[in-house]
This record gives sequence, structure tokens and C-alpha cells, in this order.
Amino acid sequence: MHDTPSRTFLLILLNVISITIFGQIEFLAVQATAAEKEIYFYVSPDGKDRWSGTIPARNPSGNDGPFATLQRARDAVRELRGRGSNNRFSVLLRGGTYRMDETLTLGPEDSGTPSNPFTIRAYEKERPVLSGSRPVEGFTAYKGNIYQAELKGSSIGSSGYRQLFSEGKRQILARFPDFDPRDPVGGGFLYVEDSVGGGSKAKFNYRKGSVPDWTNSNNVELVIFSGPNYWNDTLPVSAFDRNRHIVELAADASYPIVTGNRFFFQNILEELDSPGEWYFDPRAKALYFWPPNGKSPKDVSVPVLKSIVEIKGKTYMGKYKGVPAHIRVEGLTFNGCEGTAVILREARETIIAGCSISNAGGHGIEIDGGSNNASVGNDIFEVGGSGILLSGGDRKTLAPGAHRAENNHVHHVGVFSKTSSGIDCRGVGNVVSHNLVHTTPRIGISFDGNDHVIEYNLVHHVNRETQDSGIIYSCARDWTKRGNIVRFNYVHDSGGYGRDDAREAWRRPFRTWGIYLDDWTSGTEVYGNVIANTNNAGILIHGGRDNHIVNNIIVEGGKWQMVYSSIPHDDPEIRKMFSKIKEMAYTKYPLLSAITDARQAAAMSGNEFTGNIVYYRNKASSLYEIFGDLDLRTTVSDNNIIYSAGTTPRIPYVREAADRQWKAWKEKGMDRNSVVADPLFSAYNEGDLRLLPQSPAHEMGFHSLPYDKIGLYEDRHRASWPVPDVYR
Repeated sequence: MHDTPSRTFLLILLNVISITIFGQIEFLAVQATAAEKEIYFYVSPDGKDRWSGTIPARNPSGNDGPFATLQRARDAVRELRGRGSNNRFSVLLRGGTYRMDETLTLGPEDSGTPSNPFTIRAYEKERPVLSGSRPVEGFTAYKGNIYQAELKGSSIGSSGYRQLFSEGKRQILARFPDFDPRDPVGGGFLYVEDSVGGGSKAKFNYRKGSVPDWTNSNNVELVIFSGPNYWNDTLPVSAFDRNRHIVELAADASYPIVTGNRFFFQNILEELDSPGEWYFDPRAKALYFWPPNGKSPKDVSVPVLKSIVEIKGKTYMGKYKGVPAHIRVEGLTFNGCEGTAVILREARETIIAGCSISNAGGHGIEIDGGSNNASVGNDIFEVGGSGILLSGGDRKTLAPGAHRAENNHVHHVGVFSKTSSGIDCRGVGNVVSHNLVHTTPRIGISFDGNDHVIEYNLVHHVNRETQDSGIIYSCARDWTKRGNIVRFNYVHDSGGYGRDDAREAWRRPFRTWGIYLDDWTSGTEVYGNVIANTNNAGILIHGGRDNHIVNNIIVEGGKWQMVYSSIPHDDPEIRKMFSKIKEMAYTKYPLLSAITDARQAAAMSGNEFTGNIVYYRNKASSLYEIFGDLDLRTTVSDNNIIYSAGTTPRIPYVREAADRQWKAWKEKGMDRNSVVADPLFSAYNEGDLRLLPQSPAHEMGFHSLPYDKIGLYEDRHRASWPVPDVYR
């Protein structure tokens, strides 16, 4: 697969020094007026909570200096506010590691104002690290290369945990088969021999002799990619039937387990047989660890906090709802927790900016409810779930959440949950812009709901561990979820790992798309995007209506370039979606009134594919593929420029010989004004997809794309700059 354009443009985009951003988050630049006094409190790993916290370092007498904890600084601000102070408060953290005993919680009482936000930030250019983990000490030699730490009676021995870190890196819970560093995606798996009972979600057959007979299997877990290989489940094993070679699970997998599904076992002391593996015995409160360096354990820690920072609303007397507002967290490093690192719930005008977040067991940042909150300029990586989760707005009234994820670098996410996205946007009226997202197990950017804007993002090398997915993806299952805009994004290398059935070899890349409008996603504008080096196609509309695909560049789409795939009219979801139209009773989307019956709705009406440039050099590829019903009376496909390996485009749907398909397609009223011609990119082989002045696209009305505005930009709220190429 040709890879030059995407790789070269990645380097160009990452080296953009400065760009003008339209509609930047206005409250990023809030300044105190001259009449306002800013009061500072300082926190340091060398501080003491009995000190005043009003000076950045210990005084010569040794009787005053910074606080030791953020909680004490927070309470100091509360005390002053309780006395009526309306000043602007800032808490400045000195560099070093803060081993936090409890989650820092902020509520309505910690709110600032538009002109006086409450700020928690790094002191000058120092690097404060807020850690939700605690060191493990007292290791002694146990057996061979394995060390043991007795944790009974210690604060970290009271309960189990899911992660262990050594020298800042997450280690491997003892498993079988072993993790394969040479192939971290496809290596180290067993495969289901057969399903049980026609496809049980909780039982399956394994191959005789493939699973060891462990002495103690009480705590064994199974990690399995069940059914269609969309994502994984981690489930406790309830029993092994050794005579019939059956594994029984204590809970259902997401899908029926079928022949060929891949899986491994974990949490087994007897399988602690490789460097980097560990195991915790919850009864004996003993930790076992094989250090990755082959030497004694070094800088080992385990998480003790679920989250590191939570900013949450409160309900008083069951009625009045208090909302934290105008809070800023800037320039901090969050590391090591069991759940989501930073949570904003029902907050308003609150921002997490320029922070580095890693080694969280859940999401990096979760913004849920409230309005006008933002994640800006953060680096988020090595987290168990999604990098950023935005959810806000009212679907009934279409009131926007107005949350933003902007200028973030999100990569190597979904360590535990393979359904995770780099950025997941839900609700109504939120914005995902200027982010760099790559190296995800599944989707790069997903959206669900109404009136979101997904723009100026650079997304690549995603879908590394699953199949049937997209770089930018929506799965609406609801005709009323409309008004979304996907524009000016550069997406490439859609990835994918899987196979069609158990008789085939596993493949990569495999069955993925660039921009994937799945399961009736409708009323979406896809404008001005570059979509390159995808596997199955650049764009897929699955069952949706009224989608406008306009002024995009699709380069090397793969097997196909543009796909329409309808869903049968007797699908049980259809009835639910008809009910939803009446329930929501929207007036903003008049095209909903055109959906009158199931058969007509299933035919995919009102989609538009116009003014696009499509360029591919594989003569075996098709321009369009159409599965099922497509309403040609309302589908508009025209004014496109197609370069198809120097041959006439293929459209198998028309059921003609290959050399007649383009003509037959036009005779159906499609692409009558489209032309087959080289669009004349400036330097295609060097990755420059700008158009030469003599390009026929200009005469066709193609609007040039804002390449210099796509991706990350240099800003004082960027956690790191320049950003290295770390997608592998």
C-alpha cells in the first residue's frame, strides 16, 4: 500500500510553528483587572501542611514555607473565601512527585469567576507529578528471578489492584500464553476450538492439551476478543471442565464466543515465568514480581487511588444543584491510578490544560455533563480506556454542551479496553479540534449525538487490534442524531487486524475505513477532509440518510473508495428509530419528516457525494461499491474528479463488464459531470497533496484545503513542543 503522502504530510503538519485559530476558547486568556489582588499558595514535596503555604520555599529559620498537599492548599483558599474574600487564587506546585493519599476533590465552593478563576498550576517551568500510586518496598528473593514483597498490614495490601509499575512503566499481569513483544497485537494468544451450545457467551471449547492444569485457578481471568472481533472482554473464570475441555466464565462476554476467537488467561501465579510479569495474592497479601531488567526490583509502585482529581457538582437538599465553575488545572503531570485520572462532572467553564497524563487504568480525562469545559494541549498516553471522553448537551432540547478537546496529543490508549477511542465525543454541540491521535486499538475519534464539530485533526495508524471500524467513526442507530460536521481533518492508515472466519489467516491491515458513518448515521456533513491509505474504503455510509460528502480528497482508498451499504428494512432497530422521531419532535431537522416507511427508509435516501477528488493506483480497486438498496432518485453523485490507475472507473453495482461500468453508471444519472483525470497534485510521491495551478479541480470548483491549520499547534498550553513522531 502506498504510504508516502501520509507519512510526509505527518512530518509537515507536526512542524507547523504557529497558526491562527478561529474561535479559540476565550476563557484561556482571562486576565485579572488591575484592581484585583492575586493570592498565591505554594505546595512542595518538601513542604509541611502546618506552614502558611504563602512562600515558595522554606525560610532560613525553617519555621515556614509551602504546604505539603494540594488538599491543604485547597482548604486554605476555602478558609479565605469563607471570610468573604473575592480575590483571585492560584495554587502553585513545585517540581517533584506527590504521592497522594486521597483524590483531590473540588466542588462548587472552589469556583472562581470569569475574571478570577481558581487556578492550580505548575510553579514556573518545574514539573510536579501527581501520583495515585504508592511505592512497594521490602522485596526479598523468592524463587529464581522472582521477588516477593509481604504487604500484609500495609496500606497497599488491603485490597487488590490491576496494575503495577516499575520505573514508570506498566508491567504485565502474569499470563498464559506469555505476552509477545515481537508482535504485541497478534502474538501471545490461544484460539477457541469450538463454541458451546450454538454460541454461548459464557462457555467454549479449547484445544486438548493447550491449557495447563494449574494447581490454583481460583483467581484466573480470561481476556477474549469474542464474536466479531470488535473488542475484548476481561472476565473471571468460574470453572474448567478438563474432561470436555471447556472453559466456563462467571459472566457473559459481549458477543457469542465462536470458533477462532482469540484469548489468553491472566492473574495466575504459576504463569509468572517471564521478565516484567507480576502477581498479587489477595489472601496472603503478597506481591510477586520478575523485574524486567533481570536485576532486583527498582522503583516499583501500585495504584491506590481510583482517580487523581475530581471536579464535581453537588446536590443540596435534594433540589439545589451546585456547579463548580471557572477552575483551571495547568501544566501538571498525572500518573498512576486505577480509574480515570481527571474527572469533570457537571462543571462549567473549567479547563485542564498543558498536562501530561499516563498510566491510568481508565480514561485520561472524562468531561461529563455541565457546559463549556475543555481539555486543551494535553499529552495523554498509556491509559486503559479512551484518551478523552466528552459528554454534554441535552438531546431533547438540543442545548449544546460546548465542551472542547483541542490541541491534545493522544496515543497508545486502550491498554485494557480495546473498544476505546482516542477521543470519544457524545451528546450535543461539542468540538474536537486540532488534535493528534494515533496508535489506538480501535477508533481514532468517535462521535455520537447531534451538532458536534470534528475539525482540523490529524489521525493515523489506528484500529491496530480490531476490525470493522473507522479512523473517524459514528454509530448512531438513530435518525434523529444529526447536524454533525466532520471537516478539514487529515486521516490516514486505517489499520485493522482480523479475518473473515476461522479458516483464514489473521491479516493486517484488515477491514477498516477512513470516515465510517455506521448504522444509520444521518445528516452528517463531511467536508474538506484528506483520507489516505485506508484498507476497505475512504468513506462508508452504512444505512444512513442525508449525508453530504463534499470537497474531500480520497487517496488510495483500498478495495473501494466510496461505499454505500444499506440495512434491511426488517431490521428490529427500524421500529425503535421511527418512535424516536416522534419522541424528539425536532423542528431543526426538516428532512426527518421525509422518513415515512421502513422500506423507503432502508433504501438510503438523500446522500450526496459531490466535488471530491478520488485518486487510486490499484487497477483492481473499484470507485464505488453498493450493497443493498440505494435510492438513486435522491442520491446525488457528481462533479467529482477521479483518477483510477489510468483506466475507466469500476462500479460493480451496475452489473456490466468492467470497461462499461462507468458509462452505465452515468446512464443511471450519476456522475454525469464528473471527469476522469489526474488531479495534478504538487508532488504526490513526496506526499504533497496540494493542487498545481493547472489542476482540473480548480475549474470544477474544488476549494483548496487548509493544510497548515491541521493538527497540533504551538501554544503556551501545549504540554510538549515540538511533538515527536512516536506512533509505532
